[in-house]
Amino acid sequence: MKKMQKDRFNDWLFRYRYIYRSRLSDRSKKRFLNALVTDISQIRKDIRVIEYDLKHKAASRNVYIGDIAQADRIICTYYDTPPQHFGVYHFFDRKAQGRQTMNFILVSSFITIGIGAVATWFYSQFAADGFVLFSWQTFFLVLAFGSYFLLLGKVVKGAVFQKNLTRNTSSVLALLALISENERQNTAFAFLDEGSYGERGLEVLRDSAKRKATIYYLDSVGAKAPLHVVGTEFDRKQLARLGILQEEGIHATINYVISGNKESTEGYYLPKQLLKQKDINMENVNKTIALLQ
Repeated sequence: MKKMQKDRFNDWLFRYRYIYRSRLSDRSKKRFLNALVTDISQIRKDIRVIEYDLKHKAASRNVYIGDIAQADRIICTYYDTPPQHFGVYHFFDRKAQGRQTMNFILVSSFITIGIGAVATWFYSQFAADGFVLFSWQTFFLVLAFGSYFLLLGKVVKGAVFQKNLTRNTSSVLALLALISENERQNTAFAFLDEGSYGERGLEVLRDSAKRKATIYYLDSVGAKAPLHVVGTEFDRKQLARLGILQEEGIHATINYVISGNKESTEGYYLPKQLLKQKDINMENVNKTIALLQ
């Protein structure tokens, strides 16, 4: 990257790592999207935010840059924050990931409710007999219960202890860099909702794209793990030059760029320590940009 591009990237890194880090609730997603559209509008103006699944409690939103309907190439990633889960992150195995997420929510909810019940019992045993509405004791009691139910609300959504720099802020930043450096007229870009839960955002994108469009999907590209591509629509010479590993045939219709460890002939994963890493693997990010720009 050039110096100006590095400065812009570092600014994005600070904003999306700290200020707009949480992207799980509808409110936090809206805040993120407002910031994202503002940042992209400084580079180009052909931006669209589309809403879908409007019958749900909160609508989902994709952000498109360029002419999605006519583009020959579409590069995309998901922006929503994954809920907490037990174990490693399994690429391409939604069922296993869903089970680990549900188990985490059930266990953590049970523990949190248990702590609340025990704390309430202790308070009832040792509290003063009389109840004074306007007192410091009542104030701290209300504050404690309010904080507890706020925490419980986060626990049941899997929204506690979120660390999403690797998955998937690093891919969001890589896609922003690709947008800023893009010189191809036939390329469009997309930031997808609901990518951490499933492929609903990707399905909506594919419905809008032309049938023969080549779609590249970024996931956790900034992890400190080997960079892989899964798919057929890559330049083999470029892959060899960049030292990127290729796997064909797992998901023929989508071309994935991921950072992860290989666990079997058809599986990739990221362990917890890499999901919680504090720095982005810029070597992998730069390789991703060089591969797709």
